[in-house]
Amino acid sequence: MIGNILVAHGMRKGEQNRALEEFITTLLKNEDYHYELAFLESDTQNLEITMEKMIEKGVSRFRIVPLLIFRAMHYIGDIPEILKEMKVKHPHIKSEMSEPLGTHPYMKKLVEKRIADVKLQETSNAATVIIAHGNGSGRFTKAHDELKEFVKTIDSNQPVYARALYGVLTFRNDLDEISKNYDDLIIVPLFLFDGRLVNKVKRLISEMDIHCDLHITPSINFDTILKLIIRERLEQLNV
Repeated sequence: MIGNILVAHGMRKGEQNRALEEFITTLLKNEDYHYELAFLESDTQNLEITMEKMIEKGVSRFRIVPLLIFRAMHYIGDIPEILKEMKVKHPHIKSEMSEPLGTHPYMKKLVEKRIADVKLQETSNAATVIIAHGNGSGRFTKAHDELKEFVKTIDSNQPVYARALYGVLTFRNDLDEISKNYDDLIIVPLFLFDGRLVNKVKRLISEMDIHCDLHITPSINFDTILKLIIRERLEQLNV
């Protein structure tokens, strides 16, 4: 029996997990495949607990889709380690993990749509700053590399910058300096939905000395494109 698991970051405490579960349930309510949602940070609904419950029901093959934008620490280290430990504990099971969401070609279209939705004066000297989660660990640089490569693919008549909330690409290093060169800055938060982390991005930007008009777009949210990406990531897995 094949089981599908969507893996989000989540938190050990607070309402973040419930909000994220409601978000995913609403997004995928019309999909015809069954899935379980697991969190990397949860004492009751983490990936190990979720897999154990599914194994008890006869699932032996797992299709894992991390709800992560790029290959940061959780993608490269945490999830593979959990799957390895589960394989040792249950030698008969087989698991395959999809690529992250941000490397799917549809994500480029979504970001370009967010940029196009911002209406500026035709004469405006503007630029776009795409802000992803990033990675605070120097051992995992793949997420930053993927973000920079992703930004290069964006079709825009304006400069597009790759920045992150955490790590060496953090926007806190130079967003104020960047803003001195433009009349308008379009900020695209590349996060699953407008939750805690997007609010943190907005708060930190509000505390900076910005020298132009800012236009902060919605994050990915309930966009149909995200639903298509998750569906295709599942379909690409063969277990």
